[in-house]
Amino acid sequence: MKKIINILLATLVLTGVSTVSAYAGEENATYAVVNSSGVVTNVIVCSAATCGPGGAWNATMPNDTPWAGQKLVLQVPANPVTGQNQGSVIGTPENPVKYDSQSQTFTHGSASTPVPVRNSETVDNTTLVATIQSDVVTFGPEKVVNGQMQFTPVVTANTGATISATEGVVKESQSFTTPQTRNQIAQAVQDKSLLQRRLDRIYVMLRGWVLD
Repeated sequence: MKKIINILLATLVLTGVSTVSAYAGEENATYAVVNSSGVVTNVIVCSAATCGPGGAWNATMPNDTPWAGQKLVLQVPANPVTGQNQGSVIGTPENPVKYDSQSQTFTHGSASTPVPVRNSETVDNTTLVATIQSDVVTFGPEKVVNGQMQFTPVVTANTGATISATEGVVKESQSFTTPQTRNQIAQAVQDKSLLQRRLDRIYVMLRGWVLD
C-alpha cells in the first residue's frame, strides 16, 4: 500500500482571517486581499456571489473595511465535497505572500526567509522523504488537490535537495547542493540499497528539481 503526503516545511502563518456570512447553500471559497503592491494583507472566506468578479463586492473590498479598495483574488476554491473551505495562506510582514496579476500566481519566500518543500511518501515498509531547499514557492487555486494546496518550488542553479529512505531502524540519506540529473543521483546513492530501490519514486518526488 502506498501513502503520499505533501507537506510545506516552512510555517505559513495563518492570521487575520475573516469570514463573511454566507446564505445557506452557497459555496464558500478563500479569497486573498491584495494591496496595490501585490502583497496579501488578509484572507477572507466568502462566496463568489459576494467576493467574486461581478459579485456584490465585484472582487474589491468595500469602503467600510480597513482594506477598502484592495483587490479580492481567489486563493483556495470551495471544497468540492462540502462546498466550504477554511484553508488559507497568508505571510508575515517580514515574509509576505505576494500575488502577480500577470501570471495569476501567488509566491512566498525569499533568500533571507526560504520556503523549502518537503515531500513524504511511504511505500510498503519504506518511508521516503525528499526536501527541495527552495527559497521561493508558487501556488494558486488550480494547485489545490483534495483540499490541500500543492506548493511548487522555484528552482535555481543553487537550489539543493536532500533525500532519505527509512525502513525499520535503517536510514539512508543523501544531500545535493545543486540540481542533479537522474544519472548523477543514481551514482551518488550506488552504495545505499534503500535509496537505490526507490529511485523511480524519488525522481517523481523531486519533480521540477531533477535535470532532464
